[in-house]
Amino acid sequence: MNIPTRAEAAWRAGMDFFRYALPMTGGAMREGILVRLQKADGAIGWGDAAPLPGWSRETLEAVHEFIKSSPSDAAAPASLVFAFESARSSFSEKFASAIPLNALLEGAPQEILERGQAAISNGCECLKLKTAGVSLDELPSLIATLADLSNARCRFRIDPNRAWDFDSTLRVAEAVRKLPVDYIEEPVGDVSMLRELIKTCPVGIALDETLREITLGKLPLYKGAAAVVLKPTLMGGLKICSDFAQAGAALGMVSVVSACYESGVGVHALGCFASTLPRAGAAGLDTYSRLENDVLCERLDLRDFQFRPKPFPPDVDLSKLHPL
Repeated sequence: MNIPTRAEAAWRAGMDFFRYALPMTGGAMREGILVRLQKADGAIGWGDAAPLPGWSRETLEAVHEFIKSSPSDAAAPASLVFAFESARSSFSEKFASAIPLNALLEGAPQEILERGQAAISNGCECLKLKTAGVSLDELPSLIATLADLSNARCRFRIDPNRAWDFDSTLRVAEAVRKLPVDYIEEPVGDVSMLRELIKTCPVGIALDETLREITLGKLPLYKGAAAVVLKPTLMGGLKICSDFAQAGAALGMVSVVSACYESGVGVHALGCFASTLPRAGAAGLDTYSRLENDVLCERLDLRDFQFRPKPFPPDVDLSKLHPL
């Protein structure tokens, strides 16, 4: 391993790095690296680099190795760019008022119903359904039941994670077209059919994985899509996501900022970012509810499915961190 000189490592000036591991519901652990940035006046900003296994291009070990050995912050891994930009943006006070959140519903139909009913009772007005545990035939009636439980107050987002084919997507869309469904998120595994699906589907289509596979200049090819789902941890930070949000807004697309099971540091940064975007829809920060513990001294209170930006970053509990 090449050890950078003091001059070569200048990009790390004012930064400290800490590793964390947090238990999740279901027994898994969520790991990441926090970046602490201290300005000359003593102000502190925090960022969270937490690659998502199975989705991020980099591993947490690769992030750690970059921090130790890279002579420059150029070409930093996507999650680390998000952490850097979050730490710097912590010093901004340009935050809007509260932004609504969607509830994340997954599992078997009964689990979705129970979690959906609890979210509705807590004031949630946007429900996102992961469909892996629900058959195509069950899905329309499940959404209809949840719509009835909410007294028609809730909007719905459907996320098959590219598990459907073109015809199945159209069949489901036809069955739910009269229900309050905002969009189906990246439904088809054959991505070559996505543009045709946007043109023909009676329900809106949202772009998610596609945004990590195209350049910004290709976004107009998907004009007619309902939304861009922005994941800074996977896409490479706040700047690139802001660029996609601006370009999407010009094309009539809503921006939906979405979390990837980051710690409270990352989730707070995502919520603040979402509050600054044009045409912002309810943010997808409910992965936070899957963390049984957090690095913050006091957990973020998202139980009413509203995110309220704070002018300063929340306090981090250093006893839960391991210095690098």
